[in-house]
Amino acid sequence: MKHTVKATWMRGGTSKCWVFERSELDVPGFTTDEVLLRLFGSPDPRQIDGVGGGSSTTSKAVILQPSDEPGVDVEYTFAQVGIDQAVVDWGSNCGNCSAVIAPYALKHGWVDPEDGILTVRIRNTNTGQILVERMNLDGSEAEVFIPGVPFPGQAVDIGFLDPAGATTGSLFPDGQELSTLSVEDEDPRTRSDISATLIDAGAPVVIIDAQSAGLDKVDFSDWLTESLTEMPRLDRIRRAGAVAMGLAATEAEAQRAIPKLAIVSAAELEDEADIKVMMLSMGAPHPALAITGSVGLTIAAHHPGTLLAQKLSSTPDGALALQTPAGLITTWQREIDGQLAVGTTRTARELAEASLSFDPVGDRSGDPTITLAEGSASDGHELEPDPQPHSRRTVFASVAAFAVLGLGATLVGGGLLNPPATTADGDYEGETLEVVIPLAEGGGTDTWARFVGQELVHDIPGQPGFAPINETGGEGITGSNRFASSAADDGTELLVSTATTVVPWVLDRNVVKYSFEDLEPVLVNGTGGVIYARTAAGVQSPKDLIDRKKPLVFGGISATGLDLTTLVAFDLLEADISATFGFEGRGPVNLALQRGEVDIDYTTTSSYQSAVEPIAKEGSAEVLMSFGQLDGSGKVVRDPNFPDTPTVAEVYKDLHGKEPSGPKFEAYKTLLGLTYTYQKGLWAPKDAPEEAVDLLRDSAHELSGDKKFNDKAAEVLGGYPIVADENLSQRVKDAYTVTDETKGYVTTLLKESYGIELD
Repeated sequence: MKHTVKATWMRGGTSKCWVFERSELDVPGFTTDEVLLRLFGSPDPRQIDGVGGGSSTTSKAVILQPSDEPGVDVEYTFAQVGIDQAVVDWGSNCGNCSAVIAPYALKHGWVDPEDGILTVRIRNTNTGQILVERMNLDGSEAEVFIPGVPFPGQAVDIGFLDPAGATTGSLFPDGQELSTLSVEDEDPRTRSDISATLIDAGAPVVIIDAQSAGLDKVDFSDWLTESLTEMPRLDRIRRAGAVAMGLAATEAEAQRAIPKLAIVSAAELEDEADIKVMMLSMGAPHPALAITGSVGLTIAAHHPGTLLAQKLSSTPDGALALQTPAGLITTWQREIDGQLAVGTTRTARELAEASLSFDPVGDRSGDPTITLAEGSASDGHELEPDPQPHSRRTVFASVAAFAVLGLGATLVGGGLLNPPATTADGDYEGETLEVVIPLAEGGGTDTWARFVGQELVHDIPGQPGFAPINETGGEGITGSNRFASSAADDGTELLVSTATTVVPWVLDRNVVKYSFEDLEPVLVNGTGGVIYARTAAGVQSPKDLIDRKKPLVFGGISATGLDLTTLVAFDLLEADISATFGFEGRGPVNLALQRGEVDIDYTTTSSYQSAVEPIAKEGSAEVLMSFGQLDGSGKVVRDPNFPDTPTVAEVYKDLHGKEPSGPKFEAYKTLLGLTYTYQKGLWAPKDAPEEAVDLLRDSAHELSGDKKFNDKAAEVLGGYPIVADENLSQRVKDAYTVTDETKGYVTTLLKESYGIELD
């Protein structure tokens, strides 16, 4: 069965959302949740088979209908569509997406302006909250820029009427302006006390200070990246707040969307802002500010007992200036028709109208699922084409120009007129280092790149700005292809590599248009891992891998990704293994192994302590071997994180009575280097100035020897060093030299053992 759903794609504030009229989501035989999840392509971290954008700010649905209620023009329901989970969260509103309602209602004739001013009264069904939106249509106001959006849009004033207690029934749900939360420590047997303000206005928010967040000694410009290592603890604080606010019975039951968590710090005397704030949204730092969350912050500023008010130099007079990671956002508090209203100004723009195909899972009779079947750019507002990487520089320059003109946008680095880069003169002063991350926000590679990049720019002479840019698609291939074809060759643009992008290149996939032979390494960093098995499957040691009556079942994600190294290890060892692919990640494979659905698996170092160590200690799993590491001479040696665990090479000798050698072992060593020892890297175009590359590499090498950095990096890098010494180019060249014999062997293995033919 195929069903067509009409929708409008719009940007509201710093979010993108799909706007549906309520009747469009009435698909016979399916709930609204099921329809939205299928349309958006969830659960899938990339939402590759749907219209979701793979991030919390682009996986949103706005559901509208004209209202029959007197004094209300539009009924509005917001849905936060899960990305990697098949969950739709209906528990809160989105202030940014709310900005699309007035333009949509005007276009569809639901409301009419008076004297050039459009006023729309809206009821948010999630919370019962009444919103009033205002648009000036007489042409007297220019299009407006807001922080976090590099292009202008129609200004929409959004006011929340009497916003207190919309979700919990009380402005301060626990009855206090300043509360103490008991928060579980990393060791679940102990807890710590955290001071917080718990407020419900616009949306429930837990407000803590920078010290409680572990960011008090970190410059505000670094909060976005430095907070990544604190995410597990910050989420525990948020969940403890959910229980204290009565939003959840237990911390484990707390929703992902609410309450939100805001981290505040006092502004400096010379700052334009009254307060510095960073908010978390769906488990990740919000690039700007959740508008519903800003309502609570604004009201908290007017209550002297709150943690936020204690950080202010004086009580705000009507307006509150909030310094966010993206720039300055101003909110206001005033009376409208005798009611307290709190709000701000956002911008909105229609991107496209579309017909979406709803093709439910299990129906294989029709065309491919969830395609954007029809699309047309909106009148007078053409859908922007997918920009080439060079155009990003233009965007940054234009936004910086408007910041100078006082329109409130903030950028790190870069000059007003964006003169040609001067990276070959011994420093990067005035430049911005753009790091292209070809995978989605929030994943391991993204976390790694943002952490390393932010640290690196502090060691580069001239201290350039840092601009991480996620260019997702095709499992990392799309962004890598675009970098190879059009990256600036002046040393200001770098590409992030990982096993996901290296393996397709090794396999000569037709879709791969990049080559690491045409790039220059700036730094590389590795990881490690172990292979473990279910003891109930009759595995007590590596010797139980061979001469089996029944093969062990390996749970995989994709044979042409990181799994490939494990498959080659199995073939080298002559292990009796069958495989089932298609798992969403190593976490689901680990759970499947514990349920007895698969028998053997591997995990990387970063997940070992939480995923494998507990089941190994209880005796339900046995750690069989580590992948090992390649030393400087290309020999497989023990992983320093698993010093007592034999390597694949050692296990081979134990099983077969001789040292491993031959094409299979050479292929294993090649893949070990590519996918583990040198798994992640930063690369410059081959034509980048030699002086610039040397400067970047020297800076990375200096960073690798910094004890403070290494202490801080232990969790993100897993104890594996940054490598950027004088031998880096040759070392990487050797590791990335893949012989035709190795390629031929891998191709044959995939075809004959797993039925996979490469394009």
